[in-house]
Amino acid sequence: MYGLIYYNMLQIYTWPTKCLNTKSTPFDFEKGVPGYNDLEKFQTDMINLMIASKGIGLAANQIGINKRFFCIGHESFDVFSKPVIIWNPKIVRSSEETVLDLEGCLSFPDIWVQVKRPKKVTVTWQNMNNEKLVQHLDGMESKCFQHELDHLDGINFNKRVSKMRWDMAKKKAMKT
Repeated sequence: MYGLIYYNMLQIYTWPTKCLNTKSTPFDFEKGVPGYNDLEKFQTDMINLMIASKGIGLAANQIGINKRFFCIGHESFDVFSKPVIIWNPKIVRSSEETVLDLEGCLSFPDIWVQVKRPKKVTVTWQNMNNEKLVQHLDGMESKCFQHELDHLDGINFNKRVSKMRWDMAKKKAMKT
């Protein structure tokens, strides 16, 4: 196993674990999360794992669950200043304006790389009460949402950069 950090029953998987390349299927509130009878307890555990790992986002497939949800949150964010789980997320609009910014990932410890993404996105998702919500995101919050949604599509940030840029980031990580 390639575990990084554990919290109760949850574990973060690191590259090259297969679950990181798998496209997730929609989350069904009636079926819930495998291994958990209490959705609130699961949400607390996943958020605590993200916080203990010093992350600002954590996707379901990073903990070995092939469903469409992730947690996101940081005190510097406007919308998600408190961590929450985003169920069945979608991007419905992206700005033409893009930004190139440094990204890291809990599944790729110590690797940081410049990734180009749309600056702003409009997103939809469901909350824990199965209510559909819409929000406009900008800056770091937008980047984080896009990064976690990529995970749910089986896309890791190493696929968003050139081979040369990726090789340079790995080499730099090995020096630290």
